[in-house]
Amino acid sequence: LDQEEIEDVRAAALLHDVGKLEVSREILYKAAKLTDEEYEEMKTHIDRGVSMLSPVGGSLRRVIPIVLSHHDRFDGSGESFRRAESIPLAARIIAVADVFDAVTSDRPYRKAMSPYEAKEMIVKGKGTDFDPAVVDAFEAVFLKGGMEVPHIVV
Repeated sequence: LDQEEIEDVRAAALLHDVGKLEVSREILYKAAKLTDEEYEEMKTHIDRGVSMLSPVGGSLRRVIPIVLSHHDRFDGSGESFRRAESIPLAARIIAVADVFDAVTSDRPYRKAMSPYEAKEMIVKGKGTDFDPAVVDAFEAVFLKGGMEVPHIVV
């Protein structure tokens, strides 16, 4: 990636879930499984995030397609049914990072996975949930110990 693309990934990583600011706290912090209605409400965070970012100008405007696509799956079974290379590369990167972060963090409804369990789950999703090239890069960094927080600059 060139420097501009790296900056877009960084900005999108920080902003991809901004739409959750408009989702009720009861849903966000619910300790039990979401009802169908609550799940539909949670899914609105993508469109809400895009709406929040749309008035923003400059380079942040480039993150909108990334935010819009961060829950798309490589095989086309995600939120918008985009697949493979029709999903922006930055969104494919954010998808892997977001899942790794989510499953290695304690949630009200479950305990965190170990980083190794999370890595294996992501590797199993290679080609279906995740871009194989992104998973390969993630796995290479993981195996080199590059996932340690001191190595990650926000």
